[in-house]
Amino acid sequence: MVQTTENQPAAADELHGAREMYLILYPKELEDEVIQTLEATGVPGYTEMPKMVGRGRHVRHFDNPVWPGATGAVFTVILPEEARSKLLPPFEALAASLETRSHGLYGLHIFALPCEQII
Repeated sequence: MVQTTENQPAAADELHGAREMYLILYPKELEDEVIQTLEATGVPGYTEMPKMVGRGRHVRHFDNPVWPGATGAVFTVILPEEARSKLLPPFEALAASLETRSHGLYGLHIFALPCEQII
């Protein structure tokens, strides 16, 4: 447990603003396109989870002959204002393009979670 006192420095969110973690989920086949789009936004960094398997509401992906395919994921931590101006517009365009190209078969999802750096 961390105890704060008046003598300790300001919390990270006071120094850097309240940040959020943006989790981007995409069909594994689109990994190159998603990473290129992400790098073009100028985010300071990101982490890839290139092959995730599991079950969703409509489909299962276990990367095997019975349930082929996998989901890729990448996350980045940035300020919400930065996300609204730099991250989300190109990904909204990519999601719309994917929807059109795949006739609704594939989707791109982005989730935002509050993020506090503790250490």
